[in-house]
Amino acid sequence: MIGIFLTAAQKVLILFLMIGVGVILCKRRMLSKRGADQINAILVNLVSPCVVISGFQIGRENVSLKSLGLTALMAISSFFVAILLVKCFFNRQAEGTRRVLKFASIYSNCAFMGFPLVEAVLGKEGILYASIFLAVFNLFCWTHGYTLMNNTRERQRLSKTLLNPGTIGVLIGLPLFLLSVRLPEVLSVTLDSFAALNTPLAMMCIGVYIAQLKVKEAIRDRQLYLVCFLRLLLVPAAVFLVMLLFRPEKTPFVSCMIQVCAPVAGMTAIFASKFGQDTSLAAKTVAVSTLLSIFTMPVFATLAQTAATWFTTS
Repeated sequence: MIGIFLTAAQKVLILFLMIGVGVILCKRRMLSKRGADQINAILVNLVSPCVVISGFQIGRENVSLKSLGLTALMAISSFFVAILLVKCFFNRQAEGTRRVLKFASIYSNCAFMGFPLVEAVLGKEGILYASIFLAVFNLFCWTHGYTLMNNTRERQRLSKTLLNPGTIGVLIGLPLFLLSVRLPEVLSVTLDSFAALNTPLAMMCIGVYIAQLKVKEAIRDRQLYLVCFLRLLLVPAAVFLVMLLFRPEKTPFVSCMIQVCAPVAGMTAIFASKFGQDTSLAAKTVAVSTLLSIFTMPVFATLAQTAATWFTTS
């Protein structure tokens, strides 16, 4: 168990070294917030779909449809658990603050923090299951999350809910996987090359946001402690217990849990800006939870691997 923890901790440490590069680049004025926002747009619209499609380029003989379906069920249950838990908190805050804090507590940075750690711990097969989780994340984020952060009665169009970069990757990659279609080398190498950009670019962007964090202001904000407790500890712990009821296989279970225990989603700041909510608070939840996740993500990755191993041997 200690070996599993140290392995997961080492992978997280690598991610934080990359984040450190982003901090340095920002402090030396080599990468600004505007530049990070532009890189973030490239990550969301280009790199993320490439990661998903590339993840589906794995032989069907290695993965069963039952495992994929179970992964989808675990992902759906994880969001229902998070939504129900967070419903009990932040009900006394002002409306704008309440919306940001609830969203931050429910939605994890599964693509930018979860995917790199999943790939490091589980390899390409883990990314396949992570892609299923990401598709469910996008469905909830662009329906429930969109409504939660939007203080008007405007409804999200179904086309925008379903046709976003994350789900487009699944809509392309999943049929290729089901039909056992392997892309030509020219396309597969191109996809893999763009997919390889996900981890370093995402971590550098997070580093830029952390570099702009006002430490004293963050330390005094007690709301941030509760958000981090919910996002990094309570929600993952509750989801962990619920997922155990499925008696899942190791790779799908560990992949889902790594994404569940990731820090606050970057979409928190994006939606806060889009709907005129407290963008400063949103950015702080992302930055502080990301810093603290270096201690919590290895714990849950280890618990998931240990529990999955126990299931397979019992």
